[in-house]
Amino acid sequence: MNLQVKTPHIDASGVTDSGRIRPKNEDAIFLDTEGNFMLLADGMGGHERGSEASQTAIEIIKKFLRPEVLEAELKEITKVEGVPAAIICLHSIIDKAIGEANSVLFERNQSANLKRYMGTTVVGMLPVTNDGYILWFHVGDSRLYRWRDTELQCLTADHSAYAEWLRSGQHGDPPAKSIITRAIGPNAATIVDIGYEKQKKDDLYILCSDGLTDMLSDDYIAEILRSEKDVDNIANTLMHAANDAGGKDNISVVVSKVKD
Repeated sequence: MNLQVKTPHIDASGVTDSGRIRPKNEDAIFLDTEGNFMLLADGMGGHERGSEASQTAIEIIKKFLRPEVLEAELKEITKVEGVPAAIICLHSIIDKAIGEANSVLFERNQSANLKRYMGTTVVGMLPVTNDGYILWFHVGDSRLYRWRDTELQCLTADHSAYAEWLRSGQHGDPPAKSIITRAIGPNAATIVDIGYEKQKKDDLYILCSDGLTDMLSDDYIAEILRSEKDVDNIANTLMHAANDAGGKDNISVVVSKVKD
């Protein structure tokens, strides 16, 4: 699957592929046609109905991110000095969206009496164009990177046992990288991490599933970003590189470029 969006403010391209090993693609991506938001979800590998989980989460979350929902929320907010009103509203909306997606999937898991509950990661990005900000959110180990002035930075922190082991000082044996500590669906409640920053012209933002980052190092991703400028070429080159490196999981990439 290949999705493309071009607006006066951003160019974006998204690709998703099953990889070389998995028989089915349990990832899902969505690009709003007006460029208001991008979403990527990775159905939990090895669990039942992973593709159902990722698609369901995206369908629910995107309903909350419609412009009319933000406009309605803006009328109800209490202003905070130094924080744009749209950012405050989006925090509230995203909390509600993730909570709703989690409740739907958790209840579905219980009613279907699955032996292993389905679940999904999610990472999303919203250009707040009127204020010149980018806001992002994530649950799980799908990531958001920013490429600015030839420097690649990961803006999200994986919710995984391995990442927590690294952050806590690497005591004891390393846990498997596949153990997710936070996801949408498996538990009665979950927590979403939200961040935002001022955008700059020509910034590139890359949303990706672990099917990309488990195959390619950050240095190799940066090498591709140095050699490619077009968002479509970047997304496809990253996907093909992950497949060439083994393609052990589904691979999803969304690349967005700030134009002004």
